[in-house]
Parts: sequence; C-alpha cells; structure tokens
Amino acid sequence: MRKTVAIIILGVVISLFALLGLGAQSNELVKFNSLSADGIVLKWRVKGENLDLVVSAKTTGWVAVGFDPARRMKDANIIIGYVKDGKVFIRDDFGVATTFHKSDVSLKRKDNVLNLSGSESKGITTLEFSIPLDSGDKFDRKLEKGKTYKVLLAYGREDDFSAYHAYRTTAEITLKEVK
Repeated sequence: MRKTVAIIILGVVISLFALLGLGAQSNELVKFNSLSADGIVLKWRVKGENLDLVVSAKTTGWVAVGFDPARRMKDANIIIGYVKDGKVFIRDDFGVATTFHKSDVSLKRKDNVLNLSGSESKGITTLEFSIPLDSGDKFDRKLEKGKTYKVLLAYGREDDFSAYHAYRTTAEITLKEVK
C-alpha cells in the first residue's frame, strides 16, 4: 500500500513538473554544441531562427566571438562584451578592416544581440546571448543551419570595446540544432 501511494505521489509530482514546464529549462540549458580553444569556451545551438551562444574565457576583461570573416577580422560579424560591477555590456560589431571593427550602430545599422546576460566569477567572464541567423543587416553575416563557419575567438584584459586582445584564435563550427 505504501509503495502504491509513493508511486502515485511521484507520478503527480512528475506530471506537475511537466505541466508547469519545470525541469525542462535545466535540460534545455545543457543541450549545446561546445568547443574549447586554448582557454576560450564557446557553446552554441540553433533554436528556431536564432543562434544561442555562450562564450567564456579566463579574463576579467572582454570576450568576443566573430563569424565568417573574409580575412582576419574583415567582414566578420563580431559580438564583443564584458561585465563591469555586475552589469553586462555587449555590442554587435562588424569587421571593417583586417584588424579593426566598429559597432553596427556607429555604421548606421542595428545592434542585433538578443537575450543578453553575463557574469564574472573567479576570474572568468561569461557572456550569454542570441543573434538572428539572418538579421537582414548588411553588417551581420547571414548564417544557415547545417553549414560550417569559421569563428574568431578572443579576449582582452580591459573592460571596454577597444582594448587590444590578449589572446585570439580561430575555429570552425557547424550550425546544427541539438536534440
């Protein structure tokens, strides 16, 4: 009898979690593709028409990820950000030259970073955000599910958008939905 009651209670609790959507979010958070490149961690997933990203590095300065450059930084869609006094600063930039980038806003376009958040803990800066796969902005690279793209990964030691990087590397990622 006690086993039956316990099973019924467990069933009710599981049903309530499912009905309320509790627990689904934590499972969803772990469903990312991931790579680590010399101390920079990039996690990504395609979700609908957006690309969800988490980028972190061992720095108390800025971290950045850039997509599909033509050469070095040129033509890359770069998302750069930092956390200062608990507040998150993230900017949508475009590689205007091989070694220089400007904000989309300064180029008379839109900042297309969505759902931004971040943290700084134990010397690691982490940014979480989404970008549209196709924002329609000429300063954002159009990204497509199933395709492989070169990504730029970098971090700096300062809390700003213009300090030179302390470290940079490149990698390739394939944009796929994680099930």
